[in-house]
Amino acid sequence: MNHFCASALGALLLLSACAKKEQKPLHTEPWLAHPPASAAASSEAGLPTARYALTAQSQVHFELPSKHGTLHGTLTRVSGELNLTPGDLEHSHGQVQVDLSSLTLSEDGNADTDALLTRARRALGLTDSAADASSPAGASSPASASFELSSLEDVAPAQLEPAPDSDAGTPFARKARATAVGDLLLHGFRVVRRAPLEAEFGFTSDRTLPATISIRSRAPFVISLETHEIRVQDLDTGKKPPKGAAAHAREARVSVELYGRKID
Repeated sequence: MNHFCASALGALLLLSACAKKEQKPLHTEPWLAHPPASAAASSEAGLPTARYALTAQSQVHFELPSKHGTLHGTLTRVSGELNLTPGDLEHSHGQVQVDLSSLTLSEDGNADTDALLTRARRALGLTDSAADASSPAGASSPASASFELSSLEDVAPAQLEPAPDSDAGTPFARKARATAVGDLLLHGFRVVRRAPLEAEFGFTSDRTLPATISIRSRAPFVISLETHEIRVQDLDTGKKPPKGAAAHAREARVSVELYGRKID
């Protein structure tokens, strides 16, 4: 009898633990950027690697369904560094940093976006000094988001072949597809995200390592606004929404255009 009661009690405790609601991610601080152990192993194995700094042409785009139509946003100040191992693309790594104060917005059927932009900055937690590009030196640093790339999945091809030597010095390009895996830090919350990407590698005089890299989204990846505690109510303009529109947006669909140039 005692054995039966103990078993029943254990089962009840197990069911109670399973029924607990999953907690939201806690506010976190950015981690220091360290290459994954697998990437370090590739380097120690003698495989050639290269570093690429993102250029000013890099941008991040997103779409956000709202009460009144779809909001289209662009973030134009994007920086970061990518570390590429052509002989083992899966273990490439890096970091992308986005200055949220570079946000611009447009909305379907609405030419006046000043009020929307103000509300969007408020929703992202941007202060006046952070949102104002003309702020004097010493003002608060702009809020930012970052993506820490830890690895690539479903890479095709797995290795990047050198450019042919027959036309050495002539520009040559190779392409690859993969899913980027890493930690997205946005609005104080860090969440693992996967993003399907395609890349084009440009070779010039060095036929082993590409001189440039261009990365674009194959499909948008989804960011839950609730997970990052971004209050979409702040984007409400007070206008009557179209019939059948959702009360509030729940997610943003994000795509990237990243351009990097070899720096060593």
